Amino acid sequence: MAKTAKSQFAILGMLALLKKSSGYDLKKHMESSTQYFWKETFSSIYPVLEDLEEQKLIAKLDMPTKSDRKRNVYTLTPAGKKALKNWLKKPPEEVQLRNELLLKLFFGNFVPSEITIEHVENYQKELEGKLATYKKFKNELSDTKETLFSLITLDHGIRQATSALEWCNNTIKLLKSKKK
Repeated sequence: MAKTAKSQFAILGMLALLKKSSGYDLKKHMESSTQYFWKETFSSIYPVLEDLEEQKLIAKLDMPTKSDRKRNVYTLTPAGKKALKNWLKKPPEEVQLRNELLLKLFFGNFVPSEITIEHVENYQKELEGKLATYKKFKNELSDTKETLFSLITLDHGIRQATSALEWCNNTIKLLKSKKK
């Protein structure tokens, strides 16, 4: 399934959670929740919203604002709820991994080890930041039925980051030992 089709379900799911939202608010909510495993850009959200509206899976409501500018807010239609539920019932496709760091490591014998070590150390710092963010999110979420699925996805992120940090430490040690 194409990314755009999957983006439709990411947006339908967000609208199901938020009940109604503008494109801007959808993006902001995704930045504080799903961005660690599913990112959407403003340039992808707005065309998808138009497409979903054409398919009658969402409805656009013109909301008044304090300025003369109109604010479009979207909400799920019954057809949108049904489409989301049908998609959720299907098994996910195989995860397609595209990791530039791993690609560079695979061809690392063509550059000095110091460069590769620096790449891994930079990744390690990135992971440490993500792990701190995940733990902060976990502390802020209460353990309730409403947050169960958020906590499950957060736990995946924590375990993945922890495992990747262990891999970074081992990789750096191995590269430094082979450098001598």
